[in-house]
Amino acid sequence: MAHTICTFNVNNLYVRYKFGQTFPGDMSGKSLVEDPQFGYLPIYKPELFDLFNPTQRELAGRAATNDKQDFPDVICLQEVESLLALRRFNEEHLGEKYNYAILIDSRDFRQIDVGILSRLKIVNIRTHIDDIDPSPASPGPPKPPEKPRLFSRDCLEVEIALNGSGSKRLTLFINHLKSKLASTPAERQRADELRKRQAQAVKKTIESRFPGEQFNQEFFAVIGDLNDEPLSAPLKPLVSDAGLIDALARFPKVEDRWTHWFKSENTVSQLDHILLSPALNAATTGKQPRIERRGIGFSRILADGGPGPRLTHFHRMDDDPNPINLDFRFPRFTNITPEDFASDHCPVFLEVP
Repeated sequence: MAHTICTFNVNNLYVRYKFGQTFPGDMSGKSLVEDPQFGYLPIYKPELFDLFNPTQRELAGRAATNDKQDFPDVICLQEVESLLALRRFNEEHLGEKYNYAILIDSRDFRQIDVGILSRLKIVNIRTHIDDIDPSPASPGPPKPPEKPRLFSRDCLEVEIALNGSGSKRLTLFINHLKSKLASTPAERQRADELRKRQAQAVKKTIESRFPGEQFNQEFFAVIGDLNDEPLSAPLKPLVSDAGLIDALARFPKVEDRWTHWFKSENTVSQLDHILLSPALNAATTGKQPRIERRGIGFSRILADGGPGPRLTHFHRMDDDPNPINLDFRFPRFTNITPEDFASDHCPVFLEVP
């Protein structure tokens, strides 16, 4: 029986707490808050939380499910604030189709974590949030922590049973690597160097997890938002040197592989990846991934009533000297506007046995 896996940077999936006049758990009904400008969060009371930006969440749910027609068996998500947010997204916008949800709180200052929703049984997990960065950036103000962590958002290992007995398994390494966004060239260089160390660490992790012949025999994949293009130097250890196969390379035309729109520069590129083990690649031969773009926003409405800009520019690498012009007026969900969209990333799907 075939199953569908998906990776989706869902773009700031947060919850917001409904502050009241009393603190959570106050049995007397009398507030102990001395300053009314401040409130307190409950330990766990789901009904006091709402999903932030519900219109975007509804569009993201449509993007993840082929407009509610096909629900993938496994969704690997990036930019999720908490397990509560993950569960609420499942309950409100995915029809409660997913019995299993995993998210481990990260160290990211924005609290954007990686997580997973699965209809298939999760039999094992392993986190890397405590891994130490072997070569942290040079100290500078403010002083960095004494033990700088390599992954602010984790490299989350999740082992899934592909059949009822659990004898057939798929291991996913869910990642959201360091962003390229930086305000100075020096910051950009540090970000690139960190992303390269993260890619090297993921490579080392899969080699340790599947030593020797297991590497060629087992089903596993590195999946998620790697925040760089396949040809980039920071991703070379993982994309080119790790013995993995880029599932999106199955698209004959490189420009058909884009998964992310950078609005401020009107550029598209492939930042989202599904990198297959040799055995999983062989088992999925002939299966082309699907990229859902109907949830991508646009900048403005043009005089003819269509979305603008008319063209976008596909970049195969940073500062691509010859970007490819692409039609940006592809079909979108009817509710997409310049303000409302599913994400700036496209969900990517692949069918596995």
